[in-house]
Amino acid sequence: MQEINDPAMNRPVDRCDYLLLLFLLPLYFFICGRFGQKFAAAVVVSLATGAGLRLIMLVLQPSGESARPQASFGWQLFFLFPLFYPLAMPLWLVPGILIVAYLIAVSSFGGYGRQIFTPLAVAVVFMLAGYSHTASLHPVRPLPGAFDGFKIWSAGLPPSKAVWQIYAEVMPSSLLSASYSGSLPSLPGLAFGLPLLLASAALSLLAGRRRVWWLTSLLAIQIFTMLGSGHSGLEISALHPLLLGAIPGLLLVAVADCFALPEDNAGQVVGGILFAGFAMLFVFRSPNLLGPVYGLLLAQIVGPLLTDLIMRRGNPT
Repeated sequence: MQEINDPAMNRPVDRCDYLLLLFLLPLYFFICGRFGQKFAAAVVVSLATGAGLRLIMLVLQPSGESARPQASFGWQLFFLFPLFYPLAMPLWLVPGILIVAYLIAVSSFGGYGRQIFTPLAVAVVFMLAGYSHTASLHPVRPLPGAFDGFKIWSAGLPPSKAVWQIYAEVMPSSLLSASYSGSLPSLPGLAFGLPLLLASAALSLLAGRRRVWWLTSLLAIQIFTMLGSGHSGLEISALHPLLLGAIPGLLLVAVADCFALPEDNAGQVVGGILFAGFAMLFVFRSPNLLGPVYGLLLAQIVGPLLTDLIMRRGNPT
């Protein structure tokens, strides 16, 4: 019998996926406490969409393939999408966004494990393309108490100015506490930057998921922040984008669903630098908190081309 050479086939279940879920459950509990019951409803809708799509795929699977090894489904998209869910967006839009993103990013490339774009980034960009002209994607202020959200449907009040202008006012001495207290305006899932950053470090450094990419991104983000701070009217420290905003969540998303990242060290270095550069460009130049998501997709488009060009120049033969 011919061996199937497919990374997703050879690892149908990864223990890191269970670790990711164990991390997300308590995080989602605290997010719900800060931002209301609607966030918990978004988690349920997202997971139910994934379960329904998986069931449909199993039902439609040809009978001749039932004996073949089952590839991973890509549950990370449905586990992690609530991190980027804006509370003002209607819940009924979530299944359509996730299904279209899965079909574009996963199914159109031959199944999970072969995608060249991170599926969640595709889902967020699809959401931005369809609804950024409305008021549905704005960040919101958290509720005063850490557990007030269990009694309220939604904390839907937007901040009075751009969130990165608010983040820039956080002093470095208060930055650490602000990154895990959930007390700043944000999209609910991105309000806890420090836990997201630590989770991405655990998956990358301890579980071996694209270590070089993660370390390169971490260092390059700090360098680009120091180079760009003050030149665009936004003056922040090198730690601000690592603890606040969308970048901690994107680091977790990228290493949790790492098939779209390069495997070779050279590609990871180039990809990490490009991601950091594009992401910080959107932090400094865009009022949209989700702007750095474009940076991840742009890095995944340009990275392989630039790596190939560099390697060819280094080995002209």
